[in-house]
Amino acid sequence: MERSCIRSSKISADDAIKKFRALGLLDTAYHIEQDENYVYIPLIRHIGGSINHDFKPREDVFTGIEKDSERRGLKNTGAPYIRLGNSIIFKSSISRRIVYKYASRLKVDNIYVETGKIRGIKREPSLKLIYGSGGETIVRESGVSYIMDLQKVMFSPGNINTRSKMKFIDFTGMVILDMFCGIGYFSLQILKNSRPARMVMCDINPDSIHYLKKNLQVNRIKSKVDVYTGDSRSVLPVMQADYIIMGNFNSINFIVAALLRSRIGTQISMHYLTPTESMNSTQDVIVDIARKLGYVIECIENTKVKSVGPHYQHMNAIFKVSRIL
Repeated sequence: MERSCIRSSKISADDAIKKFRALGLLDTAYHIEQDENYVYIPLIRHIGGSINHDFKPREDVFTGIEKDSERRGLKNTGAPYIRLGNSIIFKSSISRRIVYKYASRLKVDNIYVETGKIRGIKREPSLKLIYGSGGETIVRESGVSYIMDLQKVMFSPGNINTRSKMKFIDFTGMVILDMFCGIGYFSLQILKNSRPARMVMCDINPDSIHYLKKNLQVNRIKSKVDVYTGDSRSVLPVMQADYIIMGNFNSINFIVAALLRSRIGTQISMHYLTPTESMNSTQDVIVDIARKLGYVIECIENTKVKSVGPHYQHMNAIFKVSRIL
């Protein structure tokens, strides 16, 4: 199958493979191939200097492990997984006797299994390390590098489109407030691709703030930023923002703090969880709450981010303050 690739000399192939793996560009679904003179390194997308080459697909990871397990008389109790940097996370238990096979085939350093849901107001993951030494990993997404410890801070790969969307909005000269910044999920896309006049970020999890500061450095952010640790309802300064990001399912409980830092024309991007049958009406409830607080807001965009279980939806609605009573 034809795929984009980099053609490398055999002398420099090892370094090139390491480079593209680190950048998250290596397409592990296909074999790296070579002829008498060159090594062909498959990529997940076209980049400058890449060419097309006909590659042989790798055997599906699950199929290969199933075959190995059958030969060894083992029952594969694996489950679907997600990959984040040099780690994978299984949603449910998996036999420890075959974990190393996933590590070998997927070329990862750490394997975790979920033991529960995201915990508490600090949004701490419930992950158990079952392979490797753990520690930090780097996820590269839409030109931004996110450094994190997966056992200390959350990262949802399912929100990639919402995060990536921020890079296409022009925030030049604006004052931005991110009330649940985490490790910089949304803010880093803005700071990397636009020039806001000021960025104010807050999170209640000290570990998230620790990695946010690391990520500001590794992404070479030069814009003015103010970082606060604690409950955004109490630690944020008096200010007026042009754009407010509320990336938390409990954002409705923080609407007073957001409105107090708004002005006419402010846009508020709220994330919340709602029953499927209410996914197109919850924004009206938010509008009513704001009016009772003395603010007239209108919903200018309402987007489904993803399904959360069989009966709930993760929604992202953007409201604009049109009048203050």
